[in-house]
Amino acid sequence: MSESKDHRDIGRELDLFSFHEVAPGRVFWHGKGMIIWRELEKYLRERLDALGYQEVATPVMVKKELFEKSGHWQHYRENMFTLDVDGETYVLKPMNCPESALIYSSRTRSYRDLPLRLSEITDQLHRKELSGVVGGLLRVVQMTQDDAHHYVRPDQIEQEVSDLMKLIKEFYSHFNMPMSFNLATRPENSMGDSKVWTEAEKDLESALKKAKVKYQVKERDGAFYGPKIDINVTDSQNREWTVATIQLDFQMPEKFELEYVAEDGSKKRPVMIHRAIAGTFERFIGIILEHFQGALPLWLSPVQAVVVPVSEKQDVKKIYEELKENGIRAEIYESGETLPKRIREAELQKIPYILVVGEKEEKNESVNVRHKGKEEEIKIEKMIEKIKKEIEDKTI
Repeated sequence: MSESKDHRDIGRELDLFSFHEVAPGRVFWHGKGMIIWRELEKYLRERLDALGYQEVATPVMVKKELFEKSGHWQHYRENMFTLDVDGETYVLKPMNCPESALIYSSRTRSYRDLPLRLSEITDQLHRKELSGVVGGLLRVVQMTQDDAHHYVRPDQIEQEVSDLMKLIKEFYSHFNMPMSFNLATRPENSMGDSKVWTEAEKDLESALKKAKVKYQVKERDGAFYGPKIDINVTDSQNREWTVATIQLDFQMPEKFELEYVAEDGSKKRPVMIHRAIAGTFERFIGIILEHFQGALPLWLSPVQAVVVPVSEKQDVKKIYEELKENGIRAEIYESGETLPKRIREAELQKIPYILVVGEKEEKNESVNVRHKGKEEEIKIEKMIEKIKKEIEDKTI
């Protein structure tokens, strides 16, 4: 087996992204790389819409007072970028939680409104990193996070966390990466009452048991505001990555005095659940590029099919147009080079479907398909339906 490639080499060879000294720790996405980014975003948005999430958007730059109120200024300040604007200190937001809390507090909420799920997919999060730590897509300064905050009643915690674990399992089923679960408990640098922490840890443990998943307890590895469930995946090179997270937070609702009107008319405090599924898009894309060594599942592939005419005699524009009309990302490899060279180039570019058209195929209204080491002749209409179904099913 050949030595596995680093995602930076894969990204360069497939023309996905680049890095430049003018913006350390930030990604310059190329056209093909943005296709992967957008397909991930599209998939997540479709699933969240179906599950009743409300998508929100909040400012990238806010006054430091917001983070003082949330506790992040005291516990996370060294990771924040600050700016002086008209004599006031502003922060480039490193996370969306305090802003989400402000949206929740903007109107009166009833027990009937909960659970309230607010999602925010933003590419404007900034976190300071030491220059020696930043590396490719795996550790960046500016990041995109598929963030969401769930506001729930205490009696809804277990079910909500269980549903989140199902959603995360469904997402990772499309990548053939075994999963493991960790329960991270109260760290030394934490805020809030120990009784509240104990209650939160019990709620998460109960949800894990209900989901019937094996898990390990990671002592003192929680967030400063609450315990969490971290989900790890193992890639094709047997490396483990922490990707998704579900964090239970009793502290921020307290700090922002968040309330809902209970059934008896009294005011109650909701519980906040922080969650991310892919984690950050940059890091996740880096992980799957190395996991698949660039040969991404069809639905994520920047180019899904390439049409290769045997010679200049074959006019393949009609096939190309049919593919495009059916929503299939396609290219034509013209006959400037020899046929073996063009097929080899398509293989190096990790294009899933290589469709070769010679005199015989042209006459039969078919294509000679090369896919995953197999070769067969198939009618064009049947080929298009096959590709469309594979995209729709998100087959690995």
